Amino acid sequence: MSTPPDTDPLAAWVDRTREGIGEGRFPARAFNDPAVHALEQERLFSRAWCFLAHESEIPEPGDYVTRYLGNNNLIVARDEEGAVHAHLNMCRHRGNVMCKAEMGNASHFRCSYHGWTYKNSGELIGVPYLKEGYQERLKRKDWGLVRVRVASYEGLVFGCLAPDAPSLEEYLGDFTFYLDLYLKHGSGGVEVHGPPDHWTAETDWKICAENFAGDGYHTPVAHQWGFNLGYFPSSGSTHSQGWAVSIPGRGHGIGLGHSPAFPPFGGFPDDLVEDMKRTLSPEQAEVFARTRTAVGTVFPNLSFLMQPFSLVPGEPGVRFVTMRLYHPAGPGRMEMYSWCLVPRDASQEYKDQAYRAYTLAFGQAGTFEQDDFENWTKVTRSAASTMVRDVDFPYVMGMGSDPDRDFPGPGHAVVPYVNDTNFRNLWSRWGDYLAGEA
Repeated sequence: MSTPPDTDPLAAWVDRTREGIGEGRFPARAFNDPAVHALEQERLFSRAWCFLAHESEIPEPGDYVTRYLGNNNLIVARDEEGAVHAHLNMCRHRGNVMCKAEMGNASHFRCSYHGWTYKNSGELIGVPYLKEGYQERLKRKDWGLVRVRVASYEGLVFGCLAPDAPSLEEYLGDFTFYLDLYLKHGSGGVEVHGPPDHWTAETDWKICAENFAGDGYHTPVAHQWGFNLGYFPSSGSTHSQGWAVSIPGRGHGIGLGHSPAFPPFGGFPDDLVEDMKRTLSPEQAEVFARTRTAVGTVFPNLSFLMQPFSLVPGEPGVRFVTMRLYHPAGPGRMEMYSWCLVPRDASQEYKDQAYRAYTLAFGQAGTFEQDDFENWTKVTRSAASTMVRDVDFPYVMGMGSDPDRDFPGPGHAVVPYVNDTNFRNLWSRWGDYLAGEA
């Protein structure tokens, strides 16, 4: 017999946590706890729209990648007609994994256990000994791969397990204004530059999602060498300038760092800048021109970073974009997927330069990436200790700040960029899901 909700200690903890968020507190326990992880799987990842793949990863008919949505392994494939589908990576006969490779090209998927065969669009078309064994008791049309709801925005393919959840358009809301800063780099949009870096880490996914929702506070400390050596086109004294922007009630947030001396659209080729100005709205172009660094999170676990990086200290360098997905692989453990996005219509020279800058800074062995994961793994380890279970962290920075009424973009924009407002919004939405109210 299940425990009544009013005496469920985890439900009571969720209620207390939601109250604390409004007061600027969040529990350390959330970052490494088996019960919290299980509740996230049941109530968050079963209902939220989660990123699966970029369409440029599967450009041709038959191309596929395997990805996760929560604890569900999926096949994301482009069928022979060009449509993109997502299905559970499981044979309907006895549950064997259909695709064991992370990517490939196939018109059909054949189970290695009993040989059931499916089209890449999910229909079951081949059953060994169908007439002899089943005597017409099995209808192939009823036993296709389990389909997952998908929708796309500017090449980003998202999946959702809840048939009654709002549309992707409603889910993203006004955050599309800011997503375009990463995705509309010219009329051709963007594409991935090679397959993603993919590795595992003893880190809770939420730490990463928060960091990339606009944590400019850590940069002058964790990445201090970048300022000391001149690799950032700003100084520690100007680093806090900019805006923290959140979409209330959605969980999405972005930090827009501003450096007064940094040139508008700095780090992009001139011809690409002109194309971007034509592609973006006037308001988006105004925000972009004032932004040195844009670091944002699409709730729950997809993040983007755009910033310049130079191998020559003091020079603007090249602007790159990284997209990263934090897959929760267990309590205090995750799988990291990290891509470099490049403008589809840019020169190959610029694409290669941007990819090199991304690799040196935020690739799997990137300098900034190593700084972050060194801290994130230790936070995760601390969060699992018995004494920490009753410890809260302060999230009071910027509480009571008035919004910047002159900011041209949507959402709740506050200054300075170093602020906790985005994080309170993120954890508030997280609490909604865990309480079963989203």
